[in-house]
Amino acid sequence: MNDNPVNETNEVKEPTKIEKVAETIAERFPEAQVEVKTNRWKRQRVWVRIPREKYRELMDFIKKLDGEAHYSIGIEQDWGDELGFLSHLVVHYKAAPAVSLIVDVHAPKDDPVIPDISDIFPIALQFEREGMEMVGIDFENAPDKRRLFLPDDFPEGIYPLRLDDKGVPDEMVKNAGHPYYLKGGARK
Repeated sequence: MNDNPVNETNEVKEPTKIEKVAETIAERFPEAQVEVKTNRWKRQRVWVRIPREKYRELMDFIKKLDGEAHYSIGIEQDWGDELGFLSHLVVHYKAAPAVSLIVDVHAPKDDPVIPDISDIFPIALQFEREGMEMVGIDFENAPDKRRLFLPDDFPEGIYPLRLDDKGVPDEMVKNAGHPYYLKGGARK
């Protein structure tokens, strides 16, 4: 029996490239939440939420699925009790249209460790370094954990994009030496 949907003319509808990628990942990683989402501009993306224990394995699988896979960006997030890291990749781009893939991995704030993937996608290291200094994610085994944006004398244990008590305290903002004056606006 064929699992492909049948259209009005009783023809079997073959899955699209994006559906094939989603199905392939879902079959290989049953613990992942995989879905195809369409944004308001009608652009489809494969979204994968993966447990951190399987994150590195998934990224290696993606690289093997498409040796030319392109890692575009990594974005750190504070979700309240968890810290998240979103990776955007593009796969199968040589045969347009490419497949846009978002990988979402989370770690609890009391154990903010996510595996490093910079040996799989070297460009990921710069985004991991940003995540380390901006929200406090520890990318386990990252080859370079130096700060990327913050000065060396910035206080340890304070993360500018954290939304909890590890974020920038009010007294640091008030004493930053910057009036935050907007042209044409009043200083307070």
